[in-house]
Amino acid sequence: MAGILSGNTFPDHKVIAFWAVCSFSVIIFPAFYFNKKLVFLFILGLIFWSGYLLIQIKLIPDLPSNHICNYLDSKKILITGKVVSFAKHYEKKYTVTLLCRTIETKNNIKQKVTGKINLNIYGYAEKGPDKKGQNEKIPGYGDILLFKSSIKSIRNFMNPGAFDYEKFLKLKAIYGTAYTYQEKIKILTRPDQVGFFLRLIRKIERLRTNYYYFILNHTNRSNPGKILASLVTGKKEILCTDVRDLFSKAGISHLLAISGLHLSIVGTLFFYCFYQCLSVMPALLISGRSKKLAGILTLVPLMGYAIFSGFSPSTQRAFLMISVLLISFVCEKEKDIISSLSVAGILILLMDSSALFSISFQLSFIAVTFIICGVSLLKKNILFKKKSFVLKQNLFAKMGLMVCVSFFAGLGTLPLTAHYFNMASSISLLSNLIFIPVIGFIVLPLGLTSLVCFPYLPSFAVFIIHVCSTLVSFSITACEWLVRIPFSWSRTITFQWSEIAAIYLGIISVFFLLKGHRKSPVVLLVLSVVLVMANASNVSLKKPVPENLTITIIDVGQGNSALIQTLNGKNILVDGGGFSDISSFDTGRFIVAPFLWQKRIRSLYSVILTHPDSDHLNGLVFILQNFQVDTLIKNSDKRNSKKYTDLINTCKERNIRIFNPLTQGKYLDFGTARFIFYGSFQERFSDDFNNNSLVFKIAYNNFSMLFPGDILLQREKRLSMHNELDLHSDILLSPHHGSSTSSSKIFLDKVHPKSVIISCGRNNKYGFPHSMVLKRYEKQGIGIFRTDEDGAIFISSNGKDHNIKTYKGR
Repeated sequence: MAGILSGNTFPDHKVIAFWAVCSFSVIIFPAFYFNKKLVFLFILGLIFWSGYLLIQIKLIPDLPSNHICNYLDSKKILITGKVVSFAKHYEKKYTVTLLCRTIETKNNIKQKVTGKINLNIYGYAEKGPDKKGQNEKIPGYGDILLFKSSIKSIRNFMNPGAFDYEKFLKLKAIYGTAYTYQEKIKILTRPDQVGFFLRLIRKIERLRTNYYYFILNHTNRSNPGKILASLVTGKKEILCTDVRDLFSKAGISHLLAISGLHLSIVGTLFFYCFYQCLSVMPALLISGRSKKLAGILTLVPLMGYAIFSGFSPSTQRAFLMISVLLISFVCEKEKDIISSLSVAGILILLMDSSALFSISFQLSFIAVTFIICGVSLLKKNILFKKKSFVLKQNLFAKMGLMVCVSFFAGLGTLPLTAHYFNMASSISLLSNLIFIPVIGFIVLPLGLTSLVCFPYLPSFAVFIIHVCSTLVSFSITACEWLVRIPFSWSRTITFQWSEIAAIYLGIISVFFLLKGHRKSPVVLLVLSVVLVMANASNVSLKKPVPENLTITIIDVGQGNSALIQTLNGKNILVDGGGFSDISSFDTGRFIVAPFLWQKRIRSLYSVILTHPDSDHLNGLVFILQNFQVDTLIKNSDKRNSKKYTDLINTCKERNIRIFNPLTQGKYLDFGTARFIFYGSFQERFSDDFNNNSLVFKIAYNNFSMLFPGDILLQREKRLSMHNELDLHSDILLSPHHGSSTSSSKIFLDKVHPKSVIISCGRNNKYGFPHSMVLKRYEKQGIGIFRTDEDGAIFISSNGKDHNIKTYKGR
C-alpha cells in the first residue's frame, strides 16, 4: 500500500520504479545464500516498488498515437467499437463501455483506433424487452456497434474538494463519452463471431435484464420494486436519490449494493445446500470431507451470481475475498483470518492497484478488520470466560454477537463514511439489527428463489416478488420513521485525512489498552493528539483573514453560484447552478455542497436566488434541505417547475424565511460590508426571468463587486440611464454568462470594472461567452477570468485593495 500511495503522490518516476523492481528481483535470490536476514528487507523493497510501478502504469499510461484520446471534442465521426461491459439501465437511457476499433471522419478517412469510452444510448430504457423477454436490436456484451457521434472528453468541475471524476475514469482506462440513439446504431456482429464463452455471457446478461424488467413491470416501477431489482440484479442505477438518501440516513446504504454481505449470504445458502446433500453420503460425512467439498462447490454458483450481478469492481473484490476465506477453510486455516484477509488484499491490489482508492475497498477491509479485532477482544474479556452466561449457544448469545459485529463494523467505517459521504447516522446499529435480517436473510433469498422460478413458473415468481415488495415497503416505512427521530442522523464536514488518522490511532490505542498492552496505547494516543493539534493549526492558517471579505465564484458548469464570506463570519450563497430540468445531475449535491463541506461550512446565513431559471435555481434545493439556512432572498418571480415547488416547500418545512429586498428594504448590512439591491424602476418585465434578475452590489469600504444575474440589454439600459445609481464596481460578474445580448457598452461604461468574471460551461451549446463580448471586454482593458478555463475563482479584499486567484493557479 505504501508503494501505491507514493506512486499516487509522487508521479513521473515510472522508469526508476521499473529498474528498482528488476534490481530487487535479482538481489533476492543471492540473499538467500549470503545473508538471509536481508531477504525480508529486499522483499519489502520489491513490494514497495511493485506497488509504485503498478499505479504509475494506470496513472501515466503509454498511450499509442492512434488512441481514442487524440480524437476528443471533435465534430461527429463514424465510430466502430465492441461492447465490453453489461449495460446500465437508467430511466431514459442505458450506458455501456465501448472498446473503440475504427473511426471515420467526414473525409471518409478510416483509421484504426484503440481505447475505451462510455456510450450513452437513448430511446430504449423505458420500453424494456418485448413480449418474448428479449430484443435482438439491443446491443449486448461483445456486440460490435457502428454509430455516429462526437466524443466528449472527461472534465472535472474545478473546485476545492471536488470529486476527481477524470482520474476515476482514467483508472478504468476510460477517456471519453459519446451519445447516440437506439435507432441510429447498427450492430455488425456476425453469428460466427459469437463463441461459446461469449454466448454464455450474453445469456447471463439477457437473463439479468429480463428479470430486472420483470420485477419493475410487476411492481409498477415503485420504489420497493426498484430496491428489490437492485438487491438481486445489482442494477442500482435505477434507484432514485430519495431512496439512497433515506438508506444513508439510516446507516444501511450498504444493503443497496452487491457487496461482501450479499455474496456472504448467497455463499452461506449454497454452502448449506451442498453440505446437506453431501452429508447423505456416510463416507464423506465421517471423514469430514463433506464440508470441504461443499466449500469448493460453493465457489461455482458464487462465481455465477457475481457475473450475473454485473461483476462490478466491488463485486469482484468481494468474490475474491470470500473465495480466499473459503479456500482457507478447505485448507483448515480458517482460524488465521488476518492472514487470509491479508492475502485477499494483496491479490486484489496486484490485480488492480487502483482498488486502494476505491471507497468500497476501504470500507470493506476496515469493517472486516474491526469486526475481527473487536470479536477477538470480546473473546478475551467476555464471550469465552468460563461459566459465562454469554457463552451459552442460545438465541440471546447469537443476537448479542450480531449486535457486537454491527457495532464494530459501524465504528470502523464511521470516519470514512463521514469523509466520503458527509453523513453520520446515530441509528445505524439499530437499523442494521432490524433490516439486515429482513432484507439480507429474507428478501434476498426469496428474490433469488424468484429468479430461479421466473423462466419456468412466472406466476409463482410474481407471488414471491409481491411478498418481497411488501417486506421492502415495510422497511422503507420503518426507515422513514427512524430518520424522523431527532438527532438520528446529521450532515458532517469533510474530515481531513490527518483527522481520520488521528481518530483511528485513538481507537487503536484503546484496543491495545483493553488487550493489556501498556506502552503502545500511550505512544498511539500521543501521535493522535499531535495529529489533532497539527490539523487544528493548519485549519486556522487556511481560514480567511478576519479583515478580508472573500468571494468564491464556484465552477458549476453552465450556470452561476458564488459563496460570499463576510468579515463578521456570515456565509452567503448566491445561486446554486443547475442543469436542465430533465437532467438527473444535481449541482447542489455533487458540486456546491462538497465545496461547502470542504470549507467546513454546515450553515448559511442567507441564500440569494437571483432568478428562478434552472441554471441558477436547481442546485439550491439540495442546499436548503441539507444545510441550516436562515433566509432565502429572492425576487417576486415564480416558476411553474418541480424544482421551484420543491424550493418553496422546503422553505416552509424547515422554517426558512423568504425575503424580497425590493419590497422590504434595498440594503442589507453585514458588519462593514453592505449589499445594495437595484430595482427595475419601471414595470417588471412580464415573464422575463432574466431581465427580472436581482441585481446587487457588495460594497466594502473602497472595494465593490456587482452581481447582475442574467439581465439582458433592456435591463442594462434601464440601470445605466439612472444617474443617481452608483453601479461602479471593481469586479463585474458577467451578465448572462457573457452572452451577446448582455454586456452592452453603455452598461460597461457605467460599471467601469477592472475585471470581469464569466461563469460558463466548457464548450457549452450556447456558445458563451460570445466572441463579440470578449472583444468588447478587451477593448475596454478589462481583465477576463473564466470558470470554464480557470476553474473556481477566489477574490479577497481588505476594503482597499483586492486580489484574484484561480483554481488552476493563474
